[in-house]
Amino acid sequence: MPEDVDLTAYCGLYCRDCIPSHKELFAVTQRLQELIQDLQLDKYALVKAKQTYWSKANEVFSKYGDFSEFLQAIRELECKVTCREGGGYKGSDCEIRNCALGKKLKGCWECSKFKTCDLLAPLEDFHPNLEYNLSLIKANGVDHWAAQRKSHYRWG
Repeated sequence: MPEDVDLTAYCGLYCRDCIPSHKELFAVTQRLQELIQDLQLDKYALVKAKQTYWSKANEVFSKYGDFSEFLQAIRELECKVTCREGGGYKGSDCEIRNCALGKKLKGCWECSKFKTCDLLAPLEDFHPNLEYNLSLIKANGVDHWAAQRKSHYRWG
């Protein structure tokens, strides 16, 4: 399936499984930020954080700045294009991508050292099935592996 090829990063991660490629999350986050701005929720939060004649102080509203920063941080995670199109987590600065391209490989699964690669090691803390998935791609091909992949994240 050509889509599996396009959605398989050089490191063996599958774009559809990755939070930064979840388009709906970013659309909702953007809409929420726009609505918050339109409603001037920052000003409302200042009032709600203080005790008034009408209501008790609600300390949660004093954390509005953290919430706003969190929403922006989510927005900054977004991958607008896949790894194969030059996007992904680090885009053209990705050492893994650059290594595979430099070796003229379709991905790390074609490298004899992927099980001991220092570039992949940091990903394994977050993506515990990375080695399994790379082995699966190596055995079945990049166009026939995705249906058999294991969970992307440690909590999956």
